[in-house]
Amino acid sequence: MRRFVSGGRIGGVGIHIHWTLLVACALILLGSLQSLAHAAGAAIALLAYFAAVLLHEWGHVVVARRRMCQVFGIELYPFVGLTRFQNPRTRFDHCLIAWAGVVFQGAVGLPMLLWITLVGYTTLEVVNAFMAVFSFLTVVMVLLNLMPIPPLDGAVAWGIVPLLFRRLRERHRGRSTGWNSLDNRDAAQQGDEADER
Repeated sequence: MRRFVSGGRIGGVGIHIHWTLLVACALILLGSLQSLAHAAGAAIALLAYFAAVLLHEWGHVVVARRRMCQVFGIELYPFVGLTRFQNPRTRFDHCLIAWAGVVFQGAVGLPMLLWITLVGYTTLEVVNAFMAVFSFLTVVMVLLNLMPIPPLDGAVAWGIVPLLFRRLRERHRGRSTGWNSLDNRDAAQQGDEADER
């Protein structure tokens, strides 16, 4: 049995859906067939889930490309996505790529949540359902991904803090060192890292 089913390409990046996610989606839809309203709600919830995860992973893609890393593809699993890309040149680059997922997702989901809180919902029930699920998933995914536990983003992302402090110390001492010289010292200790959540 093939582990992944192709979900097409976005911006030249292949989307690979794990079979367990497809089974989970099918079970959710089958379980909601008791009424049209339930089926529509389940379909909207699944759409919001895919939108939230893909937006998060697309953040990794955009910044990985900006940091000159080749992106190999996006894999979608139940509850999680994974962007596969070339090893970053520096630890700083890796930290930026790790932060990109939550930043991209938060930039869309948090204003949506703020809108719901301050203004309220629209007159369209379909849009309201999508907004509710998407904003909820955004908060949950951002909080979970920033936990400093491998393989979550936070395990890499928070590494930017000591790098920034070290950079400030170097500047204060009057040294003009760049990120590469700073990062290369850490790279020797860190070893290669292949993937980013």
